[in-house]
Amino acid sequence: MTSHDLSFTIREIKTAHLAFPGTPGYWEQYRRQNEDPTAATTLSRYEFKPGWQTVYAKMVETPLIRVELTDGTIGWGESNTPVAPEIVCVMVDAAIAEMVINREFANPTELWDFVYDSQRGRGINSGYWMDALAALDIAIWDALGKRNDTPAAVLLDPNFRTDIPVYLSGLRRATIEERITQAQSLADQGITGVKIFQSGDIENAIQELDALIQGAPNIQQWMVDTLWMCTLPDAIQAKNEFGDRNLRFFECPLQPEDIAGHTTLHEAIGAPIAIGEHFRTTYQMSDWLTPTPIFDVYQPDIGRTSISDFIRQRDLAYAANIPVTPHMGNGVSVFQAATLQCAAVSSPELLQEFQGGLSNLLKHASDTGWQLNEGQFHLPDRPGIGVTINENDIEPHIVRN
Repeated sequence: MTSHDLSFTIREIKTAHLAFPGTPGYWEQYRRQNEDPTAATTLSRYEFKPGWQTVYAKMVETPLIRVELTDGTIGWGESNTPVAPEIVCVMVDAAIAEMVINREFANPTELWDFVYDSQRGRGINSGYWMDALAALDIAIWDALGKRNDTPAAVLLDPNFRTDIPVYLSGLRRATIEERITQAQSLADQGITGVKIFQSGDIENAIQELDALIQGAPNIQQWMVDTLWMCTLPDAIQAKNEFGDRNLRFFECPLQPEDIAGHTTLHEAIGAPIAIGEHFRTTYQMSDWLTPTPIFDVYQPDIGRTSISDFIRQRDLAYAANIPVTPHMGNGVSVFQAATLQCAAVSSPELLQEFQGGLSNLLKHASDTGWQLNEGQFHLPDRPGIGVTINENDIEPHIVRN
């Protein structure tokens, strides 16, 4: 940390559940050629994709938090909570706000510890409670950056970087031919890395990866995310096959609680294993790092870890010689901006994940200094996380329950 003043007292907290009807959800038009669209469960608000266990929202929804400090400084926060984000708003409005408003804090980490401690004895150490804390923490860092007239990254680490090359998360097109064309277009735009999503069908994953590598040779780094859907034998096979193809990393191969399986997988030969988005706190990391680490790349999700605990998690990973690149999932401009501030103080040898399209959903109500150019972002010379919000313009997106 720097010598900047990081103390604060909160005067007011407001929350909003935002939704964007008529816009595609996280998966957009992503379909495999051999996938039967009618196999998906028919729900009004959510969907399950064949081959994966995780539920997704049919349209983009997110919680937004506005914090005003007693000195009048305003900050904005957003968590990565695509399913029922209104729960985050209720937790902040009904519980957290009363605990933290008008209470003096020496720095955001002290607030994080205070809120975490308030429920840790009850076993509430993950899930929506931590999402709510993450959104609040991001808003505080945004406000403190504005008050100190400096980007949040400068407050986090004096060794911040200004240029952040990215990889695109997902080729969301219906056919392999369309995905190859999209990858070729990305290379023309200066993007050098792409992550694809696959189920536990490793043969299909290898076939698609080979087709993409051959069809888009200018993409220098490929990553594969199987979204926790592999069996251990299949994951070992995939790790070996991916290693032969110089995959940059193999993400989320096994169920997130499977420490024993990850230990065995880590000992196998092949591509590096990347995990991290399911962690909320430093406390959840210890069993994965001792006596020796059982993964190779750490991917904390800032919309779940918060900025404050991200720094502690990053430092734990660094102490184990594990590089760090933040995960970027669902969220609009505020969440993405906070993630990029943390990317500015993460391992420079890794590309940063980027979700194309999501940040633009709030473009009429937010002004961001983060602009993708030639495959990378440049840290904007703006205070806070680099985004300003027009409060009147977010009104059409607010869900009134």
